[in-house]
Amino acid sequence: MIQAPSDHPGEALRDYAFEELSAGERAAVEQHLALCGECATELERLRVTTAALRTLPDREIPQRIAFVSDRVFEPNWFQRFWHSGAQLGFASACLLAAALIVSAWHFAGGKTTEVRTIVQAASVPTEQINAAVAKAVAQVREEDLRLIRAADQKRDAQYRNQMIAINEYFTVQQKRLNYARVSMNETGAGQ
Repeated sequence: MIQAPSDHPGEALRDYAFEELSAGERAAVEQHLALCGECATELERLRVTTAALRTLPDREIPQRIAFVSDRVFEPNWFQRFWHSGAQLGFASACLLAAALIVSAWHFAGGKTTEVRTIVQAASVPTEQINAAVAKAVAQVREEDLRLIRAADQKRDAQYRNQMIAINEYFTVQQKRLNYARVSMNETGAGQ
């Protein structure tokens, strides 16, 4: 390999191809190229590559290159708002509160007087209202008691059925135990 001014032979070949070596260094590289076929082949590859690069037109380097951290790629205020659950929830609550306030203001603007006049026109005596409420409460209590009694009867019937099943199970087990004792006594007496 080439022992030229640089420590790396590839750099010496590159400098030679781009004509960046002094006359003495250039002569040393040429002597080496005459003896080393590997470096001569590498120099030819380098020359083909540089020739291909020289055919490309020169382009103006862009003045501004956008990076991922630039504000260009950040979402706008609407996207940030729409994808934030807390902000969207707060805005929804504010909108609902505003709707309730407007609705209450509109209702209070004249409709409450209409409701008052309807109630006053009906003018049912307080005693009749209290009696109707008491009657409704009594009916609800009777219905609740009837449902409780039905539930108690159902639970008692289930309890009785379970006790009968347990008693039958113990009777069957007692019979099996007696049968096992008798058969053991017969086996023991026969020996």
